[in-house]
Amino acid sequence: MREILKMGGILALITILAAGALSKVYMLTRDKIDQVEKQREESARRAALPGAAVFKPDSASGGFRFYRGWADSSAAGEPVGFVVQALGKGYSSTISTMVGLDRQMKITGIKVAFQQETPGLGTRIEEVKKGDTEPWFQKQFRGKTIENLVVVRAHDPERIEAITGATISSKAVALSVREAIGKLEKAAQ
Repeated sequence: MREILKMGGILALITILAAGALSKVYMLTRDKIDQVEKQREESARRAALPGAAVFKPDSASGGFRFYRGWADSSAAGEPVGFVVQALGKGYSSTISTMVGLDRQMKITGIKVAFQQETPGLGTRIEEVKKGDTEPWFQKQFRGKTIENLVVVRAHDPERIEAITGATISSKAVALSVREAIGKLEKAAQ
């Protein structure tokens, strides 16, 4: 009995020390992690709305948040467009996408900011084909309006071509972008 209590006490001590060490590491790295996440979001906004130099957050009723983007750093005059985050349930994860739109609500670009989809299938939403500089799936969204965000299996320049073997991920991105644009159209008026 004493041996079991001794091993239990040692195990409890190791657990407490490990938890304390993990807590300390988290406290030391928390600010750096937040800073990197903010930089990643800013980079995604710039990729989604390349014509903007500065972004300012805005919000609407119900807590819906979006960004207005201006061409110059003074943020004077009319914004060149908007950036909104779209969240969609993919096959393995929630896919976070930054969506850029001009003032006529045409997509200027999208950037997948976070995903943990199945490697080799759903992760192809970020696949860059040889000779290209940006992901082919995301490039399809440029110039489209909310009405064109329909996923199809065959190539159709007016629609979004699904990724073979990753239809769920393809539909998740398109549907989430569609929903985000719908909310933005109501909020930005």
